[in-house]
Amino acid sequence: MIEEYKADILGHFQIQRYDKHRIGGAVTVDGLPARKVVTVFDRRNMKWIGATMSDPITGKWEMVGLPPLPDKSLLVVALDTTGTYNAEVADYITPVADTVTPVTE
Repeated sequence: MIEEYKADILGHFQIQRYDKHRIGGAVTVDGLPARKVVTVFDRRNMKWIGATMSDPITGKWEMVGLPPLPDKSLLVVALDTTGTYNAEVADYITPVADTVTPVTE
């Protein structure tokens, strides 16, 4: 979870939590799931948002705890560290907001 601490006018600290947005996908090489470095940038200013590894068995990856961002503001790059393949890029990606479904009995 990403947390940001901000002081109010009286010097009291307030915690702003950014744990309500996420992004995810799957990486494949020649149609098969692959373990690759996945890096996410804010495409408006190229600020690094984060990086993760895709699962070697499923190819799936996920990044949670993202701050609220405008639609189509992310650039996702999956890097091949073997030097065999070019990087794969997904542009104009929109993070999704988590929704909590209340449990009813």
